[in-house]
Amino acid sequence: MELRTKLGAAALLAAAAMATAAGCGGRDDDNPTPTPDAGCTGVCSTDAGSDAGTTDAGTDAGTGTANQIAAARKLSFGNKATLRDVVISGVHYEKLGTGAEWRSYFWVTDPAAPKEGLFIHKFYTDTPNTYHPQVGDTVDIVGYFGTEANYEPFTGRRHRLANQRDPAVPLAITPKIVDAGVDARPPANEVTAEDLQASLAAAQNSAAYLGTRVHLAGPLTLTNPQPSQFQRLDNEDAGTIYYGFEVTGGILVYHDKTRSRTFSDGGTFEGCDFQKAALDGGAVTFPNGISGVWDTYTFAGCTNGSSDITGCGDNDRDSGVPGTNQRYTYTIIPQGCEDLPGQVDGAAFP
Repeated sequence: MELRTKLGAAALLAAAAMATAAGCGGRDDDNPTPTPDAGCTGVCSTDAGSDAGTTDAGTDAGTGTANQIAAARKLSFGNKATLRDVVISGVHYEKLGTGAEWRSYFWVTDPAAPKEGLFIHKFYTDTPNTYHPQVGDTVDIVGYFGTEANYEPFTGRRHRLANQRDPAVPLAITPKIVDAGVDARPPANEVTAEDLQASLAAAQNSAAYLGTRVHLAGPLTLTNPQPSQFQRLDNEDAGTIYYGFEVTGGILVYHDKTRSRTFSDGGTFEGCDFQKAALDGGAVTFPNGISGVWDTYTFAGCTNGSSDITGCGDNDRDSGVPGTNQRYTYTIIPQGCEDLPGQVDGAAFP
């Protein structure tokens, strides 16, 4: 997030955004390979105001004790959950509104249960509306359990807490320790490829390490720079853009925050683009492993074939993983090049 040239922070974060979000009123099939559209049996609408909530409140999952996140993941969609003393461990997307209000999608981890994490969807009107979530902050959160809408291009079907849509009840965040910095987040969970492989076949309510930072032990090799699961599917760029790469053990790495790119306004982001290095013929290795958040991935292209999949406004509701019959899979999501200390042909890169 900090490696940028000719590009303001707001523009970079907006470029990393995954469209708008609204809630689904149904309960995802406890299987990443359900029947079509099983994850959205309620109303899935666009982001038009109060945003992502679900139906009515229910039991309170949070008790301030260990395993509160695991308990929240087992709630029926629309039920209320309270998480206490959780720490922000990563930020997926953020945007400053027209005033001082912030919209932010981020992950939290419970230090009392460091193998448990959850995605949080804060809209501009959620309280406090001016709170700017930062990695390392300790917070209490009261929200409603559900999934990101199926039609979200990359985050669809992901478990999360958000506000309630009808009747409107904001997500409530109580900042308790702020500006503590990245060192205040729980250490990444040490995992092997075998550990993550065991998660791949599990549903979100039971997959190990989901929503937490992990460190996948090295040495690792970039084995496939263009795995089919990351293929972009649309009329303009199908087969030419892949949103990440694969490393030893078949583990996917979603590289949205680390790849180099040029924007339509002429701004650039100079990252650590290991996919490009591999496509250029380089041998890419990660001697000390890689880090990032372990969470879901799905793809929802524009129904009109547009390449602007985060802004076309009409994405495919029946999202899934290209090349498979899965509705979602899991991937490591590095938060910056500091999470990808790699080498190309034996030399440090970039």
